[in-house]
Amino acid sequence: MANLAGLYGAGRSLPYTKSNNRIMRQQQAINFLSETNRNSRDSLSISSRARSFSKQSIAALIDKSANVSESELSYYFANYNNPSAILDAINFGEHVSCGYNPDFKDYGAVYFTHNGIRQVVPIYAVPKINANSLPGIHAVNNSLVLKNKSYYAWTGINGSRYAWEVKNGIIGYAQSESLLAENMGTNYMREMGKAGGILSTLAQGRSLWDELYSRKEVLSTCEKVGIKPGFFSIDAGAGKHTYILQESGNVINVDKEINNLNNTNWIRAGYKEGDTFSVFGNEYAIDNSGHIHISVDDTFTSTDVIFPKHSRQ
Repeated sequence: MANLAGLYGAGRSLPYTKSNNRIMRQQQAINFLSETNRNSRDSLSISSRARSFSKQSIAALIDKSANVSESELSYYFANYNNPSAILDAINFGEHVSCGYNPDFKDYGAVYFTHNGIRQVVPIYAVPKINANSLPGIHAVNNSLVLKNKSYYAWTGINGSRYAWEVKNGIIGYAQSESLLAENMGTNYMREMGKAGGILSTLAQGRSLWDELYSRKEVLSTCEKVGIKPGFFSIDAGAGKHTYILQESGNVINVDKEINNLNNTNWIRAGYKEGDTFSVFGNEYAIDNSGHIHISVDDTFTSTDVIFPKHSRQ
């Protein structure tokens, strides 16, 4: 009881009620965490204010009234001294969400799935990313290549840099930052949402005309990452995809265009063997099967597709 009085205040009475069971479970949780402290796990880089109540908050999380078990905190305990691992689990994990369950009091928690098991990390223990230390998102020779499961910096219209993540063709504001972000309705947040949506759509090989983005927004986003009108490619963990950016802001999906041209039987469409198409500056003749054969690895010098004169005309 002396230990509990020290934790909750020396002058505070502890009448025997059902809540005593909860307090005892919390004390057990603190003892559990103390075992990990013997391995110097207290060196996690969190604020001094957070450090001052870390044991109490963890006790509250383990409390069964909050529906959180020790197994759900196992990843957090195992990586208590490894902020990078915690960040990666949140930003590149599955089923990530942020909870403000009243049972967590003022602490809150971030949830994610690791090896099929739900895991919980207290909000105060989620490290902040220093966006100023991250590389920017920039294309080289109209080729934007971003390393999968990595962090980059985006400069908002307010001039500040923000941590972005790349995961399997998804590009945008890091989840560990966005889940806890304030002022979500500000202009720079909306701008980042639009830019991330445009880049993610392209990085996954989808066509922008399927999405709700204006051509002005597309041009602005492409210009910001160094993509100029003409052929460009993007690879962000979901394969390389090639497009044509027109001066108007319209984007042509070259991969889909080539696939459609190759898969069409042009003899059945009224052309004859030997008729020649001019596709992006190269000539391709119809073979005896009725097809032309364009490779995405060909070198293209034009953005035009010119059909031969129709044999039925």
